[in-house]
Amino acid sequence: MENPFEIILERLDRIEKTIEQLSANGPLAQTNDPMDIKALSAYIKTSPSAIYKFTSEGSIPHYKNGKRLYFKRDEINEWIFSTKVNTGYDIDKAANEYIRKHPRKY
Repeated sequence: MENPFEIILERLDRIEKTIEQLSANGPLAQTNDPMDIKALSAYIKTSPSAIYKFTSEGSIPHYKNGKRLYFKRDEINEWIFSTKVNTGYDIDKAANEYIRKHPRKY
């Protein structure tokens, strides 16, 4: 029968090797390789025609090389999260701040 401590050490060694391999490759979500329309469509779960509409409006960051469109993942993430909708709490807070800074004069 094997020593349980040896089994634990072997497993720890395997876990360490796996972590080293993953950290050497880097996280997949942070890659900044250019995406095409098909990859972007799968990433943001939107139809390719909607993406073409966004590019023609100039509302989505993109790069054009000939007839092909390319997108950077970090720019797309920034574009997605730039359209935050304020909650009721945020609106109340801003209104109170405005009232405090601009008191009513009688």
